[in-house]
Amino acid sequence: MIKNFLIIFTLLLNLNIHGQKKKITYDKETGIIQVNSEDYAQLAKENAPGQLGINKNFTISNLEGDELIYMVFKQRSTYPNGPYGKEELKPYYQMTFLESNRSSNRNGTMSAGGAAKIVAKNNLIKDGKIDAAAEKKFHIKY
Repeated sequence: MIKNFLIIFTLLLNLNIHGQKKKITYDKETGIIQVNSEDYAQLAKENAPGQLGINKNFTISNLEGDELIYMVFKQRSTYPNGPYGKEELKPYYQMTFLESNRSSNRNGTMSAGGAAKIVAKNNLIKDGKIDAAAEKKFHIKY
């Protein structure tokens, strides 16, 4: 009985260690993205054209300042009720990886914190460069 308890306890402890969430933070003043209190990347934001400062475009750079990813706010026209219905604009972000020149789209709007989280949660940057395997998974996902 004690042996079974120790085995279950060890398994639960092991799962807890590997299952810890990343703490992702974005400092608005410096533009630094941190993962578990360690500097991860830089995020620069600028107003998206025609959005009066509401929506932003983002540039993700490594800590040395080399640009890695552009996230550009766009809108597409849709006609949910067919060609004779009312036009609706659907917002999305086009995320372009500069090294591979590949892009993916993410529907909806995004804050600077959201942009930081999407990069860090998908482990896109490793050793100051885009991780090719993580980028491939990202394009499949988005």
